Amino acid sequence: MKGLRHSVIAIAFISAGALGACSHAAKPETAAAPSADGSAPATASTSPDAALAAASPVAPLVSPANVRLKPSKITYVARIFSDGQAHKLGWRTLELSDATYDGQRVWLLAESRKVNTVELAESLFVSKENLEPVHRVVHTADMDITTRYTRDSILTTFEGDSGGGVRVALPNERNLVGNIYWIEPLLASLPLAPGWKGNATTVFVGPHDHARVVMQLAVIGQDSVLAPDGNFDCWKLALRVGETEEHLWVRKADRVMIKEDTPVAGIAAAKVELLIAEGQTPKL
Repeated sequence: MKGLRHSVIAIAFISAGALGACSHAAKPETAAAPSADGSAPATASTSPDAALAAASPVAPLVSPANVRLKPSKITYVARIFSDGQAHKLGWRTLELSDATYDGQRVWLLAESRKVNTVELAESLFVSKENLEPVHRVVHTADMDITTRYTRDSILTTFEGDSGGGVRVALPNERNLVGNIYWIEPLLASLPLAPGWKGNATTVFVGPHDHARVVMQLAVIGQDSVLAPDGNFDCWKLALRVGETEEHLWVRKADRVMIKEDTPVAGIAAAKVELLIAEGQTPKL
């Protein structure tokens, strides 16, 4: 069980988009080499799937005009379910706060995960004016990743134990979602109802490959979820990222995510569950 536990920690607690496109089995485009000045390349070779996606822009889940965001902080307990047994992995916290970055007003979304001595953290700065990503920093056990979004480019730098200084530059585009966690605070602004569907686009960047991926979100049912603070009526959503499908249970009253299930790659019938911790459920 020890070997399984360690492998699951590596899978479950590394940011989905932190280390590259393969995190969600996305089909990567051919990696684009940065220009000498670090700007995005004028052209890049892409796969047919990527070219088709680029030709079909996806509308954002919400627009700045109708978004409803407010500072919040929620902690979840992470467990793995495998072979009929549940094992606690650690904790996950998601915090949204007001901030300022490079002179502009932004939302700061901080996601952190901890199990024993392993700590992973990610910070995403999002413009309050247009909801587009501005800056992103990811800290893993052996690598620091920094991404800067300019009007035309996405500039990512990788620094780590296995060698640093790798820099990747990609073209920027409108209505990108900086990471999959940004969907969670947006839930409060979505018109969830039976049959509702929505899409968003993100870019996964790795040291040697990258992928533009459409994330598909859909209401697939209604359910009652038992959490430490009570039993809650929820919308059940499917979130498809690349070839992976996760399930989210979102409280109907305020659109707070109560539970999330994610399959574990390479371990049949195993899943990682995030369940809102005791005392973390906002009062209605």
